[in-house]
Amino acid sequence: MMCALPNPTQAPLDGYRSLRDAPSLDPQNNPWIRNCVLYVAGGVVSAALGPILNLDTAIAWGGAALGVGAGAAVSYNGYRATIRAEETDRAIEQLCRLTASPPTRDVLTATRWSGQWPGRPGRITVRYQSAALLLDEQWEPRVVELLSQQSWGRYRIQKHNTRKRRLVLVPDTRSVSETHVSPELVKATRTILALLGPTGKITRHETDPSTGDLVAVEATHEVGHRLESEGYRARVQRVVSVNLPGRWRARWNLETDWVRFEVRPTFPKKLYNPAGLGDAESTTDLGDLAHSDYDSVAISYGEDEDGNPMVWRPAIDPHFMLVGASGTGKTVTAHTLLTQLTAHGWPVWVVDGKGVEFLGFQDWPNVQIVASHMEHQVAVIYRFWNLMETRYSLIVNGEATEADFEPVVLFIDEYADFRGNLLNWYSSIKGKGDPTKPKTLQEVASIGRKGRTAKCHMVLGTQRPDAEYFGGDMRDNFRQRVSMGRLSPQGALMMWESATTGVGIPRGCRGRATSVNDHNQAVEIQTYFTPDPRKTEPGADDAAVLDRLRPLEVRHERLVILDPDPGGTVDGDEEIRFHHVSGAPWARASDHPNLDPVARRKTRADSDSARRASSPMAMLNLDTPTVRQPKPDAQTPKEKAVSGVPGSPMHKDRPHLQVVPDAGTDVDDWEGYGESEDTAPVDLVAGDLVLLDEDAGIWVVVDNEPDIYGDESGDDMVGLTWRGDGDDEGVLDIPLDATVQVRRPLALAT
Repeated sequence: MMCALPNPTQAPLDGYRSLRDAPSLDPQNNPWIRNCVLYVAGGVVSAALGPILNLDTAIAWGGAALGVGAGAAVSYNGYRATIRAEETDRAIEQLCRLTASPPTRDVLTATRWSGQWPGRPGRITVRYQSAALLLDEQWEPRVVELLSQQSWGRYRIQKHNTRKRRLVLVPDTRSVSETHVSPELVKATRTILALLGPTGKITRHETDPSTGDLVAVEATHEVGHRLESEGYRARVQRVVSVNLPGRWRARWNLETDWVRFEVRPTFPKKLYNPAGLGDAESTTDLGDLAHSDYDSVAISYGEDEDGNPMVWRPAIDPHFMLVGASGTGKTVTAHTLLTQLTAHGWPVWVVDGKGVEFLGFQDWPNVQIVASHMEHQVAVIYRFWNLMETRYSLIVNGEATEADFEPVVLFIDEYADFRGNLLNWYSSIKGKGDPTKPKTLQEVASIGRKGRTAKCHMVLGTQRPDAEYFGGDMRDNFRQRVSMGRLSPQGALMMWESATTGVGIPRGCRGRATSVNDHNQAVEIQTYFTPDPRKTEPGADDAAVLDRLRPLEVRHERLVILDPDPGGTVDGDEEIRFHHVSGAPWARASDHPNLDPVARRKTRADSDSARRASSPMAMLNLDTPTVRQPKPDAQTPKEKAVSGVPGSPMHKDRPHLQVVPDAGTDVDDWEGYGESEDTAPVDLVAGDLVLLDEDAGIWVVVDNEPDIYGDESGDDMVGLTWRGDGDDEGVLDIPLDATVQVRRPLALAT
């Protein structure tokens, strides 16, 4: 059982359990209808008795007219008085709820009514009994707001006699521009004050100059002890966001008892890499990056919701981890890092796990090599590790210091796929006496531990941060992390040590991610979009972006890996072993155009040939276009029977194959959670899935620790804040003794 969140805007006006519980005034008895009937009846009687009493006709009819006229006047004034009394009683009842006092007409007197229909009081006197109301600084504004919300127009306080406990209000005749308060501000004020309690005070508000919409409200309070709970603060923020247009957030200063509620900015759907735009549009000018100081290098890869750039400082955090499922924008973010690193003049080596994601950067300035085949990938990692070890030896021997080293960056994309392919390939090449596992895995781990001192940096991308791959120090050495798209609770624990961080990222938002800002806080970001040169048509907008990102200075030549030369072994054979592959010689690409993938790409065959070469028939060695089949009429009856050509007995028209969906298979939108079970709301924890709508099957993530509180009726409630599958969020208030359906994160594999 779940209950809806109580409307917080009712709380300041309600001293009772609910509006229905508050007593109302007894209706007033206004005999205007009786008096009207009597006057009219008197006129009619006067007209009827005139002839009987031998009265003058003029006198008789004059009496009749006088009676009818008096009846009409009594009717007009009586009906207007009734309307005025009803409006006054309605204001009195609301005012009594505000003061939590029994309803009595002594609390308000409306006088000096204007002559219009039904008119407005020119003077309202409010009397109150308890001086404790004066302790609430918002009480007077609430009285003014309440009376101004009647049909009488706006009022202002003319006099306040605290000794006699009396307020005198008169119509506010100032200009509309001076007195107008937007409905959004009124609702925001009431909502916020209801949440902050009687000590809350609105100190400032902001509006959008172009639209006039409310965008921020600041307040002070004296309930800091209540706000110590992060769950309660989150619930306050969500209540404000639910009750006001747009998405709102809160910025708390618990030391000064201050809070600012503001409209949350909206992320753009695509955010182009701003590097190279110049000082007027970007803080990154590619013109001088190649000569920048190592310690000051900051690689921007995205922005948070406020537009603050998220940066990677390799001198501080030497390695970068990118985690995200296919289609989340992980590789695009890696392209962003690559373009900015090469703009600094740093040499970049790439291990392309899929073999196709970095082909467009094979001829990118300062990208020395893109390894797409396993043999080359093993060689790249070994040489990179060897470079690191060589630099350590130079330091130990006193031949160089860290300041002499030029930074080098190794990209390993789709590490999990690479690792699996490496193990399969190694089993086919492993010889007698070779280790059980390839040394490549140890080399990657060694680079993670020791690379910082040698200025050997690593950018590692993978789909899942599994403990099998990133246990222990391997994960700890990648302090700069970005998780693309939605994480499973297990992945969130591995990445952020929290089962809730990143699990509510909406699907379908490519480039949306979670990262850590300069304050070491996990925040939601939008990563920059960098086009793939291989997939960009000349003259397109993306081509202009690449032209802007392309480094101005080429400082490092492209390299190729030569075929390994095993030479003679102890046994006299020439079998290629693992160490031959990893230690294969390297050369300049310009000296070996036959091995240069860029040169080979320029001589690629035409599209028809490429299409045929990539067909399944070519893969099966069944594509033999040079062999002509004999004409059907030249075949023998036996050949015709087995050939399957049209008209033969073996030939039949086959229907197209269709994939029949399995109606009994449901796709689980929330991977990593267990089966549904009933539980008490007090047992919920951040990271649990809660069933929000049973009919629609909508589950949401509890993104903060639940908060237990007592509502206005004295019942114990559990307040939850949640985030859904889309970009939506909200609040749930559940009775403490109720039950909810929950799915808990599965245990993290170790």
